[in-house]
Amino acid sequence: MTPESRAKDRFPNLATYIAETGDTQEHIAARVGSTQAHISRIANGDAIPRPLLAARLASYCRIPLDSFTRVQLAKYATEKLA
Repeated sequence: MTPESRAKDRFPNLATYIAETGDTQEHIAARVGSTQAHISRIANGDAIPRPLLAARLASYCRIPLDSFTRVQLAKYATEKLA
């Protein structure tokens, strides 16, 4: 696998991964040991996963570990500016 193809296989965050792959929150939850509701909160920026779950999600969904905090901070900033 080339670095270019690896970069194409990565996603910026969980919501983008779900949207672009069609993977379901239920399936992701089962794969990483969580619940659909918790995956939904994480994808929406309403929760940050604990370190072990974050590592599992990042690995399974091919997203950066820091994406969880970036999504939540962006949501927080948007809500405070509104």
